[in-house]
Amino acid sequence: MKKLALLAAAALALGSFTSTSTAQEQRQKGGGGEDMRARMVENLRTLLDVKNEDEWKLLYSRLEKVREARDEVRAVSGDFRLLFNIGRTGDQGGGGGAPGSGRGGPGGFGGNSTPNPDSEALSKAITNKAPTEELKQRMARLRDARKAADAKYEKLSEELRQLLTVRQEAALVAIGSLK
Repeated sequence: MKKLALLAAAALALGSFTSTSTAQEQRQKGGGGEDMRARMVENLRTLLDVKNEDEWKLLYSRLEKVREARDEVRAVSGDFRLLFNIGRTGDQGGGGGAPGSGRGGPGGFGGNSTPNPDSEALSKAITNKAPTEELKQRMARLRDARKAADAKYEKLSEELRQLLTVRQEAALVAIGSLK
């Protein structure tokens, strides 16, 4: 249990790690995003105690599909940029960057998911004070998109669970990769 807690804390620390050095400086030092990602993937493999290479390839490909589905869920979960655009007119670029990027993008603070067109359309309709009927239509489309994203995530999560031991599933729940 201590090992699980230590690895979960390390993953959390790596996930929230910020550096004052530039990406170029990190690459010159032999670090950078790719190295950190490789270490995280290796730590995940260690946490899940997967020794067989073929088993790991299958498990990791399913993990990636679940992660992508979770990103889709986040993309339709909410557009916090609306909170930063109060009093502004025109473009929806508030929240510290281009729409859908970085802090305040679709999916919440710090999300890097691709913006969902239904979410963006509803946000724009709200900002532009669209008529009630248009708002209702856009809400219905976004709700449908949310249901579809949730269903896809649940389906892929269940397919992943079929490959996992109880210990592996517990580890993925503990680090937030599975609900």
